[in-house]
Parts: sequence; structure tokens; C-alpha cells
Amino acid sequence: MRVKNSVLPVGEGERIEVLDVMRGIALLGILLVNMKSFAGPDTPISYLSYAYWNESYNVAATILLDFFVQGNFITMFSFLFGFGIIIMKERAEAKERRILPIFARRQIVLFLFGVLHVVLFWHGDILINYAGIGMIALLFIRRKPKTLFLTGIIILTLYSALMTAGNALYWATGEPVKTQKQDDAKYEAEIEEMINVYSDGTFTEIMAVRISEWQELNAFFIITAIALLPMFLFGMYSAKKRNLYTPKNLWRILAATFILGAGSKLLPVLFYSEKGKSGVYETTWIWGYEFGGAMMSLFYLSLIVLLYKTVNGKKLLSAFAAPGRMAFTIYLMQSVICTTIFNSYGLGLYGSIGPMTGAFLAAVIFSVQLIFAKWWIKRYTMGPLEWVWRTLTYGKVLKLKRDVSEKSSI
Repeated sequence: MRVKNSVLPVGEGERIEVLDVMRGIALLGILLVNMKSFAGPDTPISYLSYAYWNESYNVAATILLDFFVQGNFITMFSFLFGFGIIIMKERAEAKERRILPIFARRQIVLFLFGVLHVVLFWHGDILINYAGIGMIALLFIRRKPKTLFLTGIIILTLYSALMTAGNALYWATGEPVKTQKQDDAKYEAEIEEMINVYSDGTFTEIMAVRISEWQELNAFFIITAIALLPMFLFGMYSAKKRNLYTPKNLWRILAATFILGAGSKLLPVLFYSEKGKSGVYETTWIWGYEFGGAMMSLFYLSLIVLLYKTVNGKKLLSAFAAPGRMAFTIYLMQSVICTTIFNSYGLGLYGSIGPMTGAFLAAVIFSVQLIFAKWWIKRYTMGPLEWVWRTLTYGKVLKLKRDVSEKSSI
């Protein structure tokens, strides 16, 4: 009788190191994007017909963040999540176990972490969405690579086109221009109210506004699922085809995704002066965010792999591996640090810094996290929250502290 071995998390010797690097870089990009929402009421600010932070350096920072960062890294995490699903499947099959029970427990724990994240820290949580979209992606786990790729491309293109066309038609009615003054007044009042609550309110008051923001942001889960599912599928496709990625193929992907991604992202930059006037900026921004963000993500991922294959590139990028090894902990730590800086129960700086200062602050915070992650991984096998997540997922208390003689590969 053959004894079926239990399935445990990926061990150090089984890790694909470049994936840790990708996660680490994605964490920096996520923080750069999220900093605008940590530091102030970014949603109503983005709805204004004019630049709220209108200093030339802040306008430049906004444009650069939109081009190089916005929408490019949440999609990268989605890709990596999809890649990880296939890795889990392969390991479960190698141990002659079914993936569904393990994966379902994993997603439930992720969902619960997400709920705590929203209630206690930040409305911009992505964990709840990933918990749901991951279960949808599991339906495609046995599909052929070609099916995964084509399904992803079709969903991404149609969704991006429909969102863009819908916005163009809305502006064509003339309604946005007609109601612009009233809308701006509404958003200005909302901005002022949020700044007052987050910088001076009690924890309970902040929590109430935070949950309300999350509900508004996630009112239509199906839209978020459609937007991110293609990158999950691309990640699953890449995991199944990972042995076929030669440098020649990667260069082709790099060129194609740069043309599609940078080309899409460049459009709103060219029409930035039209913000709040004709709708051309807003319409091209949506296409750049939805389609361009996915393509730029694939461009970055291809570039990382190509650079990692070189001696100097590997030395440079290896610094991101440690935070990538404990991405779950680093992501949630960013919320703890930033809400402490900006909310009233900390320094209360909400609404006081613009995009440029926020970007510098994000770089400083992430630099500290790099140092911390390297220190931690030398002493422990995984991040503390990874340990909790995996222990609850696998139903077994996993080893956390390294033996004295045990060395990390980081």
C-alpha cells in the first residue's frame, strides 16, 4: 500500500529565486501606488476636474507614477498568484493529494486576514479580492496553456475596450462638463471631511469611514474579478510553459509588451492638459490603466528574468529576494507603518503631503523593510505572518526559527 505524504509549503531548496525577486519589486511598486491613498483622500482627488496637487513637481510626480507604476504592480502580483497556483498543484500531485482542500483553506485564511486588514488598518486591501479571484482561477487549473493564454487575452482586451468605450460615451453626452462645478464642489467637501476624520478623528470614526470606503471601492466584485483574472491566467500559463522561456522568447515578449504597454500608457501623458475638459485624458487613462497596466507588468516581468540571467543583474536584483520571501508580512507591515504615520492615532499627517513627497517616503520605508527582511530571513525560514498563514492552511505547526548551523540562501 502506498502511503500518501502530506503536502507542505515550498521548501528553500524548491524555491524559484527569481519569483522572490519579482515579489520584492512588486512590493515596492505597490507601496508607491498605495502611498497616495495612505497619505490622503486619493479617490475623490482623482475625480476632480483639475490637479489638486498643482505644483509642477507634484504634477510631474503624478504623471511619472501613472506611467511607470499605476496599474503595473497589482497586475504583477496577480500574475505571481496565478503562477503559484500551478506550483501548488504540481506539488500536491507529486504527493498524490488533491489541491482543492488545501487551496480552499489557504484562501479562507487569506480572506480572514483581508477582513482584519480592512477593519483595523486600510480600505485599499487586495487580499479579500485575491481570495475570491483565486478560487475562480482554480476552475482553469487543468486547462491547456493555449486556453489559458487566449482566455486571458480575450477577457483583458474586451474588458479594457468596454471600460474605455463606456467612459468615452459618457463624455460624449456632455454631462461631465455640464455638472463639473457641482461635482468638484462635492468632491472638495468629501476631501475636507476625510482629512478631518483621518487626521483628527477617533479610531472608531476612522474605522467607520475606512469600511465605507472599502464598500464603495468593492461594490462590484465581479468587475474587479474580470479586471484581474487575465493576469492570474497569464501566470498559470507561464508556470505551465516555464521550461520553454528561452532568452530569445523573452526578448520577443519584452518587445511586444513594451510597445503595447508603453504605447497605451503614453496616451494619457500626451493628453494630460485635457484633464477635465474633453474627456480624452480620462478615456485614454482608463485604457492605459487597464490594458497598458497589464502589458507593462508583463514587460517588467520579462525584463526581470532577462536581467536575472546576467551576473551583474542577479547581484543587483537579489536585494529584492528577502522581502519577496516574506511578501505577505511586508505588504501588511506597510499598512501598519503608513496608517501610523498618517492617521490621528499616530502622527496625523493625513492630507498634508503630495505625490512627490509620498514617493520619497515610500522609498525610505521600503529601504528599511529591505534591511529588516534580510535580517529576518537570515534567522527565520519565513515571515511571521507567512508562518501563521501556512500553519493554518496546512493544519500543522511549521518550523520558523532556523537552526544555528542552517544558512539562508539570501
